[in-house]
Amino acid sequence: MKIFRKIRFRTITKSGFSKYVLYAFGEILLVVIGILIALYINNKKDISDRIEIQKNHFKVLKEELQNNLEILEKEQETLGELIENIRDLINLSNSNTLEKEFNETYLSELLFLPITRAIEVNYENAAFAEFTSSSSLKNVKNDSLRSLLRAWNRKLETFKFQENVVHESLDKANNFIEVNGSLKTIFDNINLSESYLEIKNSKTVTSNKNLLKSRQFENILIQYLGVATQLHKKEYPSFKSDITNLIYLLEVVLNN
Repeated sequence: MKIFRKIRFRTITKSGFSKYVLYAFGEILLVVIGILIALYINNKKDISDRIEIQKNHFKVLKEELQNNLEILEKEQETLGELIENIRDLINLSNSNTLEKEFNETYLSELLFLPITRAIEVNYENAAFAEFTSSSSLKNVKNDSLRSLLRAWNRKLETFKFQENVVHESLDKANNFIEVNGSLKTIFDNINLSESYLEIKNSKTVTSNKNLLKSRQFENILIQYLGVATQLHKKEYPSFKSDITNLIYLLEVVLNN
């Protein structure tokens, strides 16, 4: 600082005021340039830090989506088995030779899955919730990725809604059997009364074949089959495609 002051003093006394002004301007310019360089470096560091944080979020989100994809595929397989059972039950209800075509144990095996298995993907959403709550979505540069992430909650809600519709059909089937059939017979015939519920099998069998003679139960099964098929053929494949696409877009960003 002393050197600058001496130079400034000599400039004023020897070269006049105009040259001093020029020197002062140069000095100010150097200070401004120094500040701009410091701001640029800090800004670059901030951007680098944000990108690193975002990539860490994307890694966790990708793992979460891969887990969800596996869960979804297993649930879709179970749903396919449930649909086959409902179809067989409807076909049996239209048979004119019920007594000859099947026994009570076979009927219990067909009834068990549609009245006990709630179809629901236990979707993991912690990583996505953390990402969106951190306000990081606006910093995503990839337009396709940002668009899909922004629409993700809506897609998930649509998916969950269709699962709930299937669950409502499950409740209707259960309610009808509770009033008009025998759950005990079903559990006895598939060996779950003693092994799972730890209760003794009934000495007398209450047949559930009357269920298949009921037009109301047939209507419940047809509605059940319709919404389950919608979930199996449309909603599950569509959601699987969205998850696969999102995983791909995350990999593109992570590999850049």
